[in-house]
Amino acid sequence: MMFSRANLSAALQPLLALTDCKDRWVQITAAKEIYYGKWRNNKFKPKFSAQETWHQDIKNLVCNKSPFHKVTQRKRRCCPRRRRESTMIDRRSGGEDRISLLPDALLSQILSTLSTKDAVKTSLLSTRWRSVWLSIPGLELDDDDFPNCKSFVSFVDRFFLFSTESPIEKLKLASNKEKCNPLAVKSWVDAAVNRKIKHLEIDFSKRDLGFDLLSTEIFTSQTLVCLRLRYVALNDFSKVSLPRLKTMLLEEVRFLNGTALESLIASCPVLEDLSVVTSRDDVKVLRVCSRTVNRLVVTSRDDVKVSRVWDGSDMEVVIDAPRLEFLSLEDYQSSSITIKNSLSSSAKVDIGVNFDVKDVLDSDDSVKRSSIGHFLANISNVRDMTICSKTLKVIRQYCKLELLPQFCYMFQLHAKIASADLEVLQVLLESCPSLKSLVLELSGSIKKKVEVSFSSRVPLCLRSCLERVEMRRPVYGVEVEMKVIKYFLENSTVLKKLTLRLGCPRMKQESVIFMELLRFRRCSMECEVDVVGLEETLMKL
Repeated sequence: MMFSRANLSAALQPLLALTDCKDRWVQITAAKEIYYGKWRNNKFKPKFSAQETWHQDIKNLVCNKSPFHKVTQRKRRCCPRRRRESTMIDRRSGGEDRISLLPDALLSQILSTLSTKDAVKTSLLSTRWRSVWLSIPGLELDDDDFPNCKSFVSFVDRFFLFSTESPIEKLKLASNKEKCNPLAVKSWVDAAVNRKIKHLEIDFSKRDLGFDLLSTEIFTSQTLVCLRLRYVALNDFSKVSLPRLKTMLLEEVRFLNGTALESLIASCPVLEDLSVVTSRDDVKVLRVCSRTVNRLVVTSRDDVKVSRVWDGSDMEVVIDAPRLEFLSLEDYQSSSITIKNSLSSSAKVDIGVNFDVKDVLDSDDSVKRSSIGHFLANISNVRDMTICSKTLKVIRQYCKLELLPQFCYMFQLHAKIASADLEVLQVLLESCPSLKSLVLELSGSIKKKVEVSFSSRVPLCLRSCLERVEMRRPVYGVEVEMKVIKYFLENSTVLKKLTLRLGCPRMKQESVIFMELLRFRRCSMECEVDVVGLEETLMKL
């Protein structure tokens, strides 16, 4: 039986209202709404068997004689109008609560479309509904929603003890209370693995007392499809087998063995989406080797809570994933970042690295220059790139020593660039002959006076294919910003749209910017300057 989550959620709202209201007559009104309102609409009709009809089922649901029948009889004596309504309902009634006769499998499937909180609320409807929520195939809980750890543990224990045979689709647990026993979490995870869990998420990121050891039984699950772990520690495990795992997120996960992460990734034969977030205080070489991963996110944080025993010159990232279509890499600690395979022309990258270059790239460090050159060459085929200001600063120094590779297939570039490094912008544009869309974010202190000069040689993309330019950050009208805007308007022959936002606190300053924009010559007759928020500004006049 197939259900629409949106439709069922809307249909069950009157039913959930019964658990929140104190007035019995309001409960009856809500029950009537189920039939006369939303549930009578065939859009919310479940697929019942051919022998039963939809309208008859809902009539029997609303017009049952328990628990509302006694209340209706009592109200009938004091209000003629309500008596007529109740009599009309009773005449249509078959005197039977048909929804209570539905199988538990169907009721649990309906409740699974709701959040865990709403599913538990239905236990207050009647005795029949008291235990139905315990058979739903998923649980999403945060111990912040409980008065203490004991009640949280008792609640989850009751869920797992109710049925030890039925499968579990999803288990999501977040813990904030330091006194919550990690052994209880371990027992729940083991029970979920035994019940063929598919989606597991454990989040201890709110806890301040370090990392709790988690059961390694999850790494031998034959049914797990999605695994997300945050701030947990894992014992050394000798056997890993995750034949169906496709999505994995590991955020600040601690392994007792330095090569455990590499072994874990290699033991997932169908893994497609991998995210690794780490402070690198326990991993010297972060190695990702997979023939199936097509989406990879690697983030190395700077806020290390535990002192490392090695410095950045010893740290390394190695990526061997030939099928990558998306790569997000943020690492300002490793001195060497190696991509074994060139990314395809359909790939998209988000790069934030500095190769442990602090201020100036040493011209005598040929190993470092070679590492940077190989990295840039292996991402030169991508079609879409986002690059941060620290990476562009390194590229600026690299270009003084070596030639920048050509990004022949790139048609979209998002560059976050410091105003002091604007001279590298023209070099970067010369390396992107097919660029069609450019987003610029000027970072740093743009209000400081910075000398910016562009050479008379116009990059090929400005003369042939660049159609859209966007200034992502608000424009205040300072000299650096206006020079960049002027450069694109006067040199882009096929530019169709230039988008900018104004950040001036006063109307007078905005009018000065408007007048200066009007004075700029436009090389493209089709160019349209779109000032975001201009209509709101004019409305204030």
